[in-house]
Amino acid sequence: MRPGDYVYLAFTSLKEKRGRAVGAVLGVMIAVVALSMALGVGESFQKVFVEELQKTLMSNSILIAPGRTGELTDADIAYMRRIPGVADVFGIAIAQGRVYTSEGAKIVTIVGIDPRWLPYYLGVSSVESALAKGEPQPRGLGVLVSYQLWMDVKSGRQLLDVGSTLPVQLIGGKSVTFYVVGMLEETSGFRMGPGVENRYVYMEPDAFFRYITGGKRSYTFIVVVINDLSRLDKITEEVRALAPPGSRVFNPAAMAKQMQMFVFALQAFMAMVSAVGMGITAMWIFDSMTISVVQRTKEIGILKALGYTSRDILVLFLMEAAIISALGAALGVALSLVASAIIYLPVFGMKMHPSFTPEIAAVSAILPFVSDIVAAYIPARRAASLNPVEALRYE
Repeated sequence: MRPGDYVYLAFTSLKEKRGRAVGAVLGVMIAVVALSMALGVGESFQKVFVEELQKTLMSNSILIAPGRTGELTDADIAYMRRIPGVADVFGIAIAQGRVYTSEGAKIVTIVGIDPRWLPYYLGVSSVESALAKGEPQPRGLGVLVSYQLWMDVKSGRQLLDVGSTLPVQLIGGKSVTFYVVGMLEETSGFRMGPGVENRYVYMEPDAFFRYITGGKRSYTFIVVVINDLSRLDKITEEVRALAPPGSRVFNPAAMAKQMQMFVFALQAFMAMVSAVGMGITAMWIFDSMTISVVQRTKEIGILKALGYTSRDILVLFLMEAAIISALGAALGVALSLVASAIIYLPVFGMKMHPSFTPEIAAVSAILPFVSDIVAAYIPARRAASLNPVEALRYE
């Protein structure tokens, strides 16, 4: 028989039992959509989550926080800079205060940081790229303010502008009046201050120590930037040895790696869950083909009497399964493409759409197709092995 004959006879057979065939096609389609969405969400989540986590945690750095009784000073920064493999070290000083608005007192976090490292802290390529208006460089009491501080997110009303004064009452009673030199867009960088709704003021360290702490130079955190991640563990050990007694040393790179492993495990779990649907579809195909063989036993006997070989019967039944699977896979891929553009999950303040790459499309279509063919092989083999005489006598 020619290949076209197999296709024609398979289509004719499926047309006669279109109800069961449509159900099988829908089952395959659902399996394809479930698998593609699981893989797509996993891949998107991995990309977004890990990238944001790395930006948020400064993944090529080591963080040092003081103990209960100690403090971090410029001397500690100088010590850390001597460690081989360290690119630079900088300190971050944080204080809190209150600003008074028409809605009442709001907590604001004041961050003293070297302007060179402000992009690193914000998780952006440069301050200019995150600047909505004004200048990118804080100076003296001239500060940069975060989006949530100069904009009322709920009403969309602008609260501050470049040149505006910003009176802040520090926790403890002292008052400082800043003036705004720059206004930042929303960023997703490292957030060490516990400020409510991310209301931040960024200023130079020297100005911070002069106006906020009264000249006392101690840091809330020290950040050790590494230029050779292969020596991360070794550098971490040296940092622990040089840090003041009782200090806490964090390794964000290791944390990011652990979270990445968690995301991989989550993606595998989601794929396993979707595989259950694929297995159910394969069982549907197996059951459908088994019933079809029983119902068409006499037809199989007639075909063999007309000269059809066992191989022809086997291919004919497998062709029916292949057509069902191919139609379901095609519809599933098309639906997945549409769903990936419509469905999204809110992650890190962004709309995360499931990825739908050619690789995901291929895996999502091929795996259900192969499983269905394997499921159909057993009843197809049984049909091919029927004795034509016994099949013609079957009632």
